[in-house]
Amino acid sequence: MAQAQTTLEGETVAELAAKAYEHAYDQGWTDGLPIIPATPESVRTFVAASGRKADDLIAVLPPRKGEATVACIAVNAIMAGCRPEYMPVVIAAVDAIADRNFPLEFMQITTNPMTEFFLVNGPVRNKLDINCGTGCLGPGWRANATIGRAVRLICNNIGGALPGVFSKVSFGSPLRYSYLCGENEEANPWTPFHVDRGFRREQSTITAFKASNFCNISGGEGVGPDEILRHIATNMPPMYGGGDGVLLLLGVNHARSLFESGLTKRDIQHQLWQYARLPRSMFAKSFADTECESGRGDAEMVWRAARPEEIYLAVAGGPGPQDVYIGAGMPQTRLIPES
Repeated sequence: MAQAQTTLEGETVAELAAKAYEHAYDQGWTDGLPIIPATPESVRTFVAASGRKADDLIAVLPPRKGEATVACIAVNAIMAGCRPEYMPVVIAAVDAIADRNFPLEFMQITTNPMTEFFLVNGPVRNKLDINCGTGCLGPGWRANATIGRAVRLICNNIGGALPGVFSKVSFGSPLRYSYLCGENEEANPWTPFHVDRGFRREQSTITAFKASNFCNISGGEGVGPDEILRHIATNMPPMYGGGDGVLLLLGVNHARSLFESGLTKRDIQHQLWQYARLPRSMFAKSFADTECESGRGDAEMVWRAARPEEIYLAVAGGPGPQDVYIGAGMPQTRLIPES
């Protein structure tokens, strides 16, 4: 068996790494998972990979009003397990959630476990090996896991959203560890999401959504476009905390079926907007009244979205009759600069 590498102090590298994790955990710097300790050398490497200066201020993050400089972002990206080349994506993500039209402060302090969901588009997906297909929202992909995790550490360490301190989230959510994937543009028969938002196909972007849940919708294969959409709409109930829109990640099977049936994205949005509504009698009166005041209901029904345009569509995942519904709204898209 190979002898463990030791430092000048006589401790093994593994022992020092364990000490670094314990120290970071005791200081409240981690999400509970092990971290990679940042060093001056690694911070310099990550800053250089960003193409920015170390003291460049990207955002001031609530509720602590912490300054997210490039160097501070680098420290958290290192701890999360990122590679240096991920830095432009992490910085763009931080800039997106700091937009004044994004409810970051509310998300940081509320009892609701809502979190940021990130959708990546463009050539950077392949360049950084961001998973867009089979298993794209699950474990096993470094870029997906660590870029999202880096933003969470930044929200906690710089923004101050530590559970029980500023964050009052009642239960929390496993989605708060990392919630990110790329769009499967290669399997998307329509235009990619970022093109719909005014960017060019050859540009790379990241979009932040205020997200409140994850719901896998299984089935509906081979029954025609109308039934596929009714099946999806059945799993899109109106819900508190997700009333600003919905993101539907269409699986490649259903995307292909709907496209081959001649439906455009606009057609899909409009049909889902009509199908995803339920009688007022199914809800507490206070909830139904609030939804109607917000434009998401009438005297008889409560709707999932106020307008078809609030149902955002992207294509992701691998083969199979599966889709993912995320109560998500207020998207903010940022361009990822070429490194």
